[in-house]
Amino acid sequence: MDFLMRKMTGIEGPIKNGVPSNALIAGIADTGTTISSSSVGPDAPVYQLTLQVTPIGGAGAPYQAVVKAAIPRLYIPMVLPGAQIGVMIDPLNPAKVTPDFTRMGAAAGPMPAAGGLSLTPAVPGGFAMDFDANGQPAAGEVAAVASGVRSGQVNTIKGSADQLLATGAHGTAVVTTAMPLGKTVRDINPAADPSRLNDPVWIFTVEVTLPGQAPFPAVFGHRVPIAKLAAVAPGVKLAVAVNEANKNQEVAIDWDASPIDA
Repeated sequence: MDFLMRKMTGIEGPIKNGVPSNALIAGIADTGTTISSSSVGPDAPVYQLTLQVTPIGGAGAPYQAVVKAAIPRLYIPMVLPGAQIGVMIDPLNPAKVTPDFTRMGAAAGPMPAAGGLSLTPAVPGGFAMDFDANGQPAAGEVAAVASGVRSGQVNTIKGSADQLLATGAHGTAVVTTAMPLGKTVRDINPAADPSRLNDPVWIFTVEVTLPGQAPFPAVFGHRVPIAKLAAVAPGVKLAVAVNEANKNQEVAIDWDASPIDA
């Protein structure tokens, strides 16, 4: 990326003698800018990332750094609050860091212990998941479900979310966890609407609220429109429709009405 492009966008250039370390993505803001270059590819969105950086050598408390970065589209599904990412730190100025998207990690953060609701398989190839009393999934189980979908051990529902939005019970859902599968709609259902084929697919756990019912947890895979990626994070409220016959696993997100302002 040339000097003029960096100056126009506020993106930091390569750090001379940078030292590799790790960081946690604490916040994401879309700047509304995209750039194209040989290093990031075509139409890469520029995000402002708030990072909790692990000091060089791991000694000392993590510190905050705010950076602007162009994110290659390959990595967009993995860039979300709570994700681990590699960084390069300037040894002479530790506040100066640059992200290394080739060293993306899994979503991080403490997870409550198991001991709540267990979701039993709705059909062969389904899955079970434990939630605590607050609707949080047991540690590691979201990753296990995602791995099962990738390997084909867990079936992926290929039905129409549009149909469920038309026929299901409507309510809201608050995201408790969200994890990219590393797949697109094209990988899951090549016959889908062509305008959606490049949308990434994520695994969500949510707490759903339907009129007249107590809140309940659900886990499901769903596409995320590229324009909505920056809005997906724990605590975000979504408009949803639910198949009440299988309400813990069949949920459709109404992206036109989501996210819902608190």
